[in-house]
Amino acid sequence: MARRWEIQTPDAAAAEALSREVGVSPMLGALLLARGVDTAEAARRFLSPSLKDLHDPGLMRGMEAAVERLVGALRRQEAVTVWGDYDVDGVTSTSLLKLFLQRIGLVCAYYIPSRMEEGYGLNAEGLRQIAASGTKLLVTVDCGSSDRDEIALARSMGLDVLVIDHHQVPEELPEALALLNPHQPGCGFPAKDLAAVGVAFNLIMALRTRLRQTGLFADCEEPNLREYLDLVALGTLADVVPLSDENRVVAQFGLRELAAGRRPGLAALKEVAGLRGGAVSAAQVVFRLAPRLNAIGRLGKADLAVELLTTSSYSRALALARELDQANSERQAIEQGIFEEALRLAQAELERGDQGGLVLAGEGWHVGVVGIVASRLVDRFGCPVAMIAMQGEEGRGSARGTDDVHLFEALQGCAEHLVAFGGHRAAAGLTVRRERLEAFRRAFLHIIEKQRSGAKGGRALRLDAEVPPGAWSVEAVGEMSALEPHGPGNPEPLFLGANLGVKSARVVGREPPYHLKLLLQAGERTFDAIGFRLGDRLPHVLERMDVAYRPEVNAWEGNLGVQLRLVDFRLPGGG
Repeated sequence: MARRWEIQTPDAAAAEALSREVGVSPMLGALLLARGVDTAEAARRFLSPSLKDLHDPGLMRGMEAAVERLVGALRRQEAVTVWGDYDVDGVTSTSLLKLFLQRIGLVCAYYIPSRMEEGYGLNAEGLRQIAASGTKLLVTVDCGSSDRDEIALARSMGLDVLVIDHHQVPEELPEALALLNPHQPGCGFPAKDLAAVGVAFNLIMALRTRLRQTGLFADCEEPNLREYLDLVALGTLADVVPLSDENRVVAQFGLRELAAGRRPGLAALKEVAGLRGGAVSAAQVVFRLAPRLNAIGRLGKADLAVELLTTSSYSRALALARELDQANSERQAIEQGIFEEALRLAQAELERGDQGGLVLAGEGWHVGVVGIVASRLVDRFGCPVAMIAMQGEEGRGSARGTDDVHLFEALQGCAEHLVAFGGHRAAAGLTVRRERLEAFRRAFLHIIEKQRSGAKGGRALRLDAEVPPGAWSVEAVGEMSALEPHGPGNPEPLFLGANLGVKSARVVGREPPYHLKLLLQAGERTFDAIGFRLGDRLPHVLERMDVAYRPEVNAWEGNLGVQLRLVDFRLPGGG
């Protein structure tokens, strides 16, 4: 399924006017307009975010009750346990709360369920362990909105429950003491697309304000919340939420904290990931740091990720980081094997007819890895993908979507065929019985087709403008960094290089997935281009092609130059 290119035609007059008012180049003005930034004030907030741009946490429904319960726990010195999820958003949320609650004087434990043995969300056995430990207050993060029965069980055990979540909510909400979730009915908080760690950060902002009012910090230093923004940025970027509004603010300031490397666990993680010193980009978080934190949870020991993020010992952090790095290497090998098998299944499915999505199931697939593979297949085929790891009479899986579908709503429409499901618009998890697998496949694909009706077919690859590679200078490429950090809602700029000659093409890389290395010619000049994970497309390279690319600055032997990062290519003119 070839990706359909959509090439924008910037409004040159509007871009010129905005660029003059803001003091940037017309190209940057056009890119701002394409991202919905159309006034000088909006451009100021976008290009120079301020922590003053964060919203009032008190606007979030349930905030007052959550804060008062935590103040009561502090006053009575009650034990608190944080129940987190095993992904990066979950472990950063858990770490954030543990560190802050301990900082203000609470005894705080944490519980991360095993992905393999317990699965997502609350469960009865884990709740029994927590109740038996003497905990009076349970705080769930990145889960809980759909755990109505489990929260009722927790209450019967004498636990008060605060839910901090960002997933779509069911019609019947759990009867928690407080539910913090911007998606719940009646919540007036303006930023609806926070990661769970963003919701947790709003809680500690509100809690600090309340404790200041009580005089708690009169005789001690007040916590500086900037110090926690590295965790907030890490969870926000890893969970692939839209990088607009409040998410953009915490991501940008959090990346600065990450660069400073003051947290031992993240300094050690940067070291094993090969990020020694200097700035840390959103892409490095997503592709270098987050996978190592995720890997340990995918292989069953996410509590080690929380220990890494909360330890004050660099030597212990380095030992943990190396263990996470080894787990990531194991995960990569498992992922590649599943990807190759799933790719064959996907190609066979698509050969039987162009469909709006893919539902793939495999025996022995690792349930902790299928979500990553689903994301890779979405990028490859441009359609929503559900990957299901079958074991015995039941399968557990993950679904990843495209901009034109709402996965949670799609799974709601398939509820009669599923044991359980949850998630949000772009990503979801599900459990299905073997005898219902085909019925689920038919229902899911039918709903996806209806959601995508009217679309032109294929996942759109949106290019910002046609710009010949020779138009870029090192300075012009550098100006584009003002748009960072990139992510959903603020994609990295992508350009069309039309009818370029191909001087040479080869595959590079020591092991799969291999990369495609091209030498492209535009006029009298040549440009190096690299297409990561595109090595299998070498047979499709032509003598002349249109390329979708991103310009980058490359340093070679002390000289700076422009190279191209290849995203896609096609026949000249789209033929």
